[in-house]
Amino acid sequence: MNGKRILLIALVAIATTVGAYFAIGHLGARREPAEHDPLYLETGFGIAQASVEFVNVYPGWVGSAPLTVINGNDKDRVLWVSCEQPNPDKLKKGYEAFPEEYYSWITITGWDGTQDTVEPEVVLAAGENHELTIVLAMPEDADYASKKTEVRIRVAEKNPIGLVTIAIESRWYIITAEKQ
Repeated sequence: MNGKRILLIALVAIATTVGAYFAIGHLGARREPAEHDPLYLETGFGIAQASVEFVNVYPGWVGSAPLTVINGNDKDRVLWVSCEQPNPDKLKKGYEAFPEEYYSWITITGWDGTQDTVEPEVVLAAGENHELTIVLAMPEDADYASKKTEVRIRVAEKNPIGLVTIAIESRWYIITAEKQ
């Protein structure tokens, strides 16, 4: 092979890689969603409130935060919201995963306004935004003190055969009070 042909192959490979990276980014798989990013909103769906922190959580404490789901596409999307364990190598430094046995402390005000502790599912119309409320309520008798934990609230899309095609996660940091 001559030098010009090798250079041309290398440039095509670089362009393909860069194009794939930007395409993935515009689908929401590689970057934090931004509420005012028109390109992002035109090409997929997103969330506002990508990070929430609760500090000094104690037995009997109740707190909530909104989560806005944004469908910036020109088609309806079937979405659901759930609690998920963060990938261990993606945990914030000094934090541990929020134990799955305490997921019942987290409720999602469903798409129709009802409380739901399972994965609420909805069809979000093209161009529609919907605000959910995610509630954390530590029971009065909880023995869970002096912890720094992280849990993910995942918004995922289903394709027609039920497989997840795109998912975006909000990071929730829960810092519990010292034991009394």
